[in-house]
Amino acid sequence: MTDAADSPASPTVPAAAGSRGRAAGPGATPRRAPARRPPDRKERILDAAAVLFRDRGYHNVSVADVAGAVGITAPALYRHFRGKPDLLARVVDRTVDTIAASTAAAPDLDTYLGTAAGHSIERRGAAVLWQREARHLPDEQRERERHVLSAAAGSLGGLIGAERPELPTADRTLLAWAVLSVLGSISWHRTSLPRRRFEEVMRGLATAAARCELGTPGGGDPTAEGENATREPGAYAALALSRREEILGAALRLFDERGFQSVSTDDIGEAAGASGPSIYKHYPTKPDLLIAGVVRAGEQRRAGTARALEGPGTPFETLERLLRSYVDFALGHTRLIGILLAELDQLPDKERRSALQAQREYLALWGRLFGEARPGTDPAEGRIVVSAVLTVVDNAVRTGRLGARADLGDRLVEVGLALLRAG
Repeated sequence: MTDAADSPASPTVPAAAGSRGRAAGPGATPRRAPARRPPDRKERILDAAAVLFRDRGYHNVSVADVAGAVGITAPALYRHFRGKPDLLARVVDRTVDTIAASTAAAPDLDTYLGTAAGHSIERRGAAVLWQREARHLPDEQRERERHVLSAAAGSLGGLIGAERPELPTADRTLLAWAVLSVLGSISWHRTSLPRRRFEEVMRGLATAAARCELGTPGGGDPTAEGENATREPGAYAALALSRREEILGAALRLFDERGFQSVSTDDIGEAAGASGPSIYKHYPTKPDLLIAGVVRAGEQRRAGTARALEGPGTPFETLERLLRSYVDFALGHTRLIGILLAELDQLPDKERRSALQAQREYLALWGRLFGEARPGTDPAEGRIVVSAVLTVVDNAVRTGRLGARADLGDRLVEVGLALLRAG
């Protein structure tokens, strides 16, 4: 329902001249006082925008959609925000500042883990807004948000270091990002539990990440630039860089950085050192580039999965091999990870259904193996644990200096195993 106070045609009955608001006579209709806007109108608009951006994606939401969700008109919304870009900026800013405030206010690690578990459930969806939709922010604001999040991870690393002073700074930072990833992992699925149990599970997983025992780096300084730092994002070691592959690599990088809808064929051509029209010699349409990337991702992941399932051992040993295969895949295909997370809805219908089915089957495999390794576990809890493991890996390989650690693969396996054992 439209709010009368915000409607450009709010009906009121004018008072007679000289009456100064009094009724014109015994039979006159009293003037109706204008309705007041709710004091939390701006927050309600931001809440609605956050849900819509999370569920549909920024490009698929209009100002009218947000206004309708609040029950006001689009012109009324413009009284509070300049437009959709302003809405996104405010939503992401609020999300990131809330995360930073929670880490800065915590007096110790246990207090933070207890409160953050509940907050992650209340703010479910926040991670999607940063990781998927913040790409559409201006560069300057996006850099500011990165700085704030890095500071939050630093604060959390300080809490971890106060409890574990023997940890090197690089390891504290890695575990801090792992904790934040665990807490944000429920943004990417809709599995739920009764509130108290949900908080217990999330606190247990976050605690397992914060207190994970990390091994000794195998190659000296863990912060040194290693193979992971020099690997071209989205490159495929087994393939020659043909012109076709150069175009595909440039397209995947841009799709990951800006989003599929924000990239033109001219952008891709410029990034690949070719004219936009020349791309059509290799890929008839822009969606064909996205399809090729998603197919490539599926092939690479399936190959690693097949190898993981071949060996003998207990269900947990098989699960560990599956974890190692996924870590290897993520380290070598950071751009494809971003596309699998954010761009599947841009595929044509047939390819989208196929890709989503492959995702469901892959997650179901993880869930089945986890259930065999941890018999008696609630399947819903198993899905939450698996999502936390995969989200930690996905985020770590795409987060700043973490990707430069020469030992990142081994450390991610250790964190993943800690989560699987704690689940």
